[in-house]
Order: sequence, then structure tokens, then C-alpha cells
Amino acid sequence: MKLFRNIFPRADAKKDPDSLLRLFVSVALVSIIAITSLAGFAFYRVLQKNVIDSAEDDAIKVSSALSEDERARFTVARKDGTFAVEVSPANFAVLDRDLRKFLSPFDIVKIKIYSSDYRIVYSTEAKLIGEVNRGNYRLARALAGAFDSKLERKEEVKDLADELKFNVDVVETYIPIRARGRVIGSFEVYIDVTKYRQQTMNAAIMSVGSLCAILMVVFGFSFVLIKSGTNELKETQEVLRKQTLIDGLTGTFNKRQIELIGRREFARALRRREKGLADAEVGFIMIDIDHFKQVNDRYGHLAGDHLLQLFAERVISSLRSYDSVGRFGGEEFLVVLPGSDREQTLSVAHKIWSLIREEPFVVDGNPMRITASAGVANVLQDDDDLLQVLKRADLNLYQAKSGGRDLVV
Repeated sequence: MKLFRNIFPRADAKKDPDSLLRLFVSVALVSIIAITSLAGFAFYRVLQKNVIDSAEDDAIKVSSALSEDERARFTVARKDGTFAVEVSPANFAVLDRDLRKFLSPFDIVKIKIYSSDYRIVYSTEAKLIGEVNRGNYRLARALAGAFDSKLERKEEVKDLADELKFNVDVVETYIPIRARGRVIGSFEVYIDVTKYRQQTMNAAIMSVGSLCAILMVVFGFSFVLIKSGTNELKETQEVLRKQTLIDGLTGTFNKRQIELIGRREFARALRRREKGLADAEVGFIMIDIDHFKQVNDRYGHLAGDHLLQLFAERVISSLRSYDSVGRFGGEEFLVVLPGSDREQTLSVAHKIWSLIREEPFVVDGNPMRITASAGVANVLQDDDDLLQVLKRADLNLYQAKSGGRDLVV
């Protein structure tokens, strides 16, 4: 199971569409390797079986011809009317000469004739005559009436001309010898099929290559479709992510996300304070556009929305890369300043306040001067929850509003 997980990476399309693509590529590669390997083996075995079947057919035809033409030379009739396979020493030389002449047009390199008691009564390899092969289960099948063929590779074998041949593929076929419906012995015929070895291999390679090319095209086309789908999924996920994190109007964080960021920085400050570290600080600024309702009433809500966008851009331009700002509600924004003490937080608040009031905003071609009020708060020693800090920042913002607006408190 662990190996399977290593080969196939976990795909969670909801979190990472690219993992789905990686999974597909992994599955495709493993599938191509597995299919082509199994198909190649199957193709090779089928072709090999065809060679064996063809050689077996040839061996049966040759054996049948021998049984018809030469039966009298290797069978004898018994007194009880039955027949047995037997070659007398006096007839051996003539039989051997005639058999070699008869077999020479074929790809036969060796032939043996067995009696029913597993004894070799004739062989083109004379030294084998007289051997008894009772442990030969393939011979036993032939003596029971079945044909048996098998492809084997021989390091060396003597052909009918008594010449040694090396690294030879032969099909060994056992063919029953029958007389009056009874099996009285068996032929063992060796047919040289070495010439088919490279042909079989080439045919298998061509088949596997063609199959591999087809699979590559199919999986390649599928990859293009899935990649297109994952790209669309990623785009959709990005839209959804922004909808869950980003305020659609101003491009700043939404209320939920800016609160999460605030809680994360608050918890970080507490941990660093417990460790006695010096930079256990985080500052918060609540900032609000003064008289924003009048902008909506006078210029319309579309102008008000445009003003909020421009306002957010100026706030963002006043911050460091690791500071965060989010729309807290309506025209109110919350700024989170990690590592910022009281003086630094006040400095940033005044910077934003100054940038807002000193340069007019252009809305629908009309210059518009606005001001903002800000409430500043930092984490204190006895604070144990973010809400305590935010309440102080909100109270300071209320005091700035009550004190005539256009203030930082």
C-alpha cells in the first residue's frame, strides 16, 4: 500500500487541481508500461505458440508419412496378433540411411523412435539407442495417446548430417505410433525453428510499438482534455478563493479574513511575549472615511464604490509588504501591523491620514477632497483576546469621530 501511494500521488482536486493532472500522468505512464509489457508478452507467446503448432503439424505429417512408408522397418508382428515397435540391428543401417534421406528436405535435426516400454529403438543420434526414459512425462503422454510439443533452446545439437549447430531453437514433438487402434510406441521429432526466432521477436516488437504509439496518442489526447479541465478548475478555485478571502469591491481582505489575520498576529505576539522576546508587538488601526454618506447621497452609490476603491489603494500604498488591510464594514477598514509598537502604529496611522486628506480623489472626473478618522490600539500586557484590542481601536475611532473627525486617536 505504501508503494502504491509512492507511485500514485494523492489527488485532491478541491485543493490542488495540478495533483489530479500529476495523478493522471502517473497512471498513464504505469498503464502504458503495464499494458505494453503484458501485451508484448502475450503477443510473443501467441506467435511462439503459432510456431510450435506449425512445427507440431509438420512433425505429425512427417510421422504419418513415416508410419505409412517405413512402418515395416520399425514394427514387428507378435504371435498374439499385436504389433510392437522394434528395429533389428541388421536393418538399422538401411533404416538410418533411408530415414535421413526421407527427412532431409525438412527442418528436422533429430528423430527418435520409442517402444511402448520407454526404450529408444532408433535415433539419428546412434549413441542414444537402447536408453530407457521412464521418467519422461511427455513421452508418457504420447504413449497414452496424446500429442505433446514444446519449444526449447539447445546450446548445441547435431543435425542429420552429423554437423553441430549452436544456440538452436527446436520444437520437440512426441507423436503416438498406432497399430490397429492401439498405441505401440512414439516418435520424438526435433524441428529446427531458429529462423523464426528473430521474426517472432520483430513481430512482437512491432506490435508492442504500434500499441504503445496508440496508447500515447489516446493518453496524450486525454491529457490535453484533462489539462484544459484542470485549468478551468484552477480558475474557478481562484475565483472562489478570492470570494472567501477578498472583498469584491476594494480588493482588500474581507472582514472574516482580516479578523483571522489579526488573531494569528495576536497569538504570535503573545507567544513571543511569553518567551521574553523584544518584538512581541502588533498594532491595529481602525480607519473610516468621514461623511461618506454624503458622497453617496450627492454623487450616487457607484461614485461611492469608486471612492472606496481609490481609498483602499492609498491605504495599501502606505503599508509595508507584510502588513494587512481589510474592509471591516461599509467605509471602515482595519489595518494589522505585525511587530509594530505604539509609536510605529501611530506613525503609520498619521501617514495614512495625511495621504488621504492632502491629495484630492478624482471620481467620475470630479476632484473630491475627503478626510478620514482613525483609532489606534496595540496589544497590552493584560490582553488575552483580540476583541479587547479591537474594542479599544473602535473606541478610539469613535472618539476621533466625536472629536470633530479628521483625527487620529
